[in-house]
Amino acid sequence: MLNRWRRCLARHRKRWAFLLCLFSSALPVMASAAEFITLEDECRGRQLMIKGSIEPGDFQRFADRMARLVDGKDLPAVQDPDILWTVRLDSPGGDVAEAMRIGRYLRAAFATTEVSYRFTRRADGVYDFQRTGREVCLDGNSRLAGCFEDLAEAQCDGACLLVWLGGANRRAIEGQLGLHGLAAQDSAARDYLTEMGVPPGWSARILAGDPDGDPEGDGWLTWTERETLSGSSDSLRVLLAGCPEPLTSAEAMESIMTESPEVREALLDRAEAFRGCRLERVSAARFRQEPT
Repeated sequence: MLNRWRRCLARHRKRWAFLLCLFSSALPVMASAAEFITLEDECRGRQLMIKGSIEPGDFQRFADRMARLVDGKDLPAVQDPDILWTVRLDSPGGDVAEAMRIGRYLRAAFATTEVSYRFTRRADGVYDFQRTGREVCLDGNSRLAGCFEDLAEAQCDGACLLVWLGGANRRAIEGQLGLHGLAAQDSAARDYLTEMGVPPGWSARILAGDPDGDPEGDGWLTWTERETLSGSSDSLRVLLAGCPEPLTSAEAMESIMTESPEVREALLDRAEAFRGCRLERVSAARFRQEPT
């Protein structure tokens, strides 16, 4: 398993976008509700994406779909079991109560929520990265130099933000997070944000639906603000106390780009030690929930 993972990382060294090995498939979905799409990455395993507006009844559909994914008997050999619990988001929002039910489900299951790139269904039915038609060009002589197709960034807005905040580990590296559509929510939403550990000042801003403090005034969070809300929940940090330290973003990049075999091996050994400790502890703590 470790050698296969390292071979996959080695292939990524040749790419600017580290996720370009992704391919995916989807099961039939209901119209006028969120789509739950299974993304299948040859390096990281299977993940579930919530795409589209969140509507009443979507929590039950999501929980059922998540259970089928986790219980699947046809997982590829490269599967990292914890990646099954990574949920990608590309949604304009929707029903707040339904979003909070999904968020609580994800927090109790120590799931990861992520908004990154946008995926689209190709003519052959496979979901793949959505291209913008633009190119990103980097100058210089480094391995990252050259021109590459730009990829569309996903957006998670309004009620979707509540789902994202439910993640025990939250990532918003490339995608956008927005505050639209959350104004004048009742005390249930405020209680939810407190439950998710959102600081009071942030709760007030989120529920006001007011882009106060955003210099662009458009209701989308800045990179710094996304970083502030990203990270791990207190419950996950307590669970992983004593595990080896995970790689920082800079160290993860170095493990891919370094020309030193010794440095690479040391970083990958530490990453594997953390991954093994995390998997053991989270698997023991994670419970199979009954949707409520």
